[in-house]
Amino acid sequence: MSGIVLSINSSEQRGTNKYPIEEGYFKEGFGLEGDGHGGDWHRQVSVFDVSSLDRISDDERRICESTYSENITIKGMIIHTLPIGTRLKIGEAIFEVTQIGKPFERDPSTHTPREVIMHVEGVFVIVIKSGYVRVGDMVSLVDES
Repeated sequence: MSGIVLSINSSEQRGTNKYPIEEGYFKEGFGLEGDGHGGDWHRQVSVFDVSSLDRISDDERRICESTYSENITIKGMIIHTLPIGTRLKIGEAIFEVTQIGKPFERDPSTHTPREVIMHVEGVFVIVIKSGYVRVGDMVSLVDES
């Protein structure tokens, strides 16, 4: 099972829109350098597989594809069904899945369709090994056998 990085997205502070960047440095124990969600906690980085958008309308999808609510957007690897503790290699970095989805902090009707899906199928990870992640990098499971 493997995928590819479609975008890397960052925001300077929580509660603001994320914007695409060409590459990001993901620091062990912190997350994406320069991102407002980084820190010593269990949701350092958010990862989202765009196949989760396949079941919404074309109009909703166009809206979703113009906004970002996650740090790493991937294609080709359904990750929201992976067990907690699974390790992923994305680019040079290694991540560990710590949470799938998250509770809504405000009325879901105030979120974009992408944010609603992210709340259900978004994957949160911590950085286990630092490294750069770039658009086009491969995503794979870490074989720990």
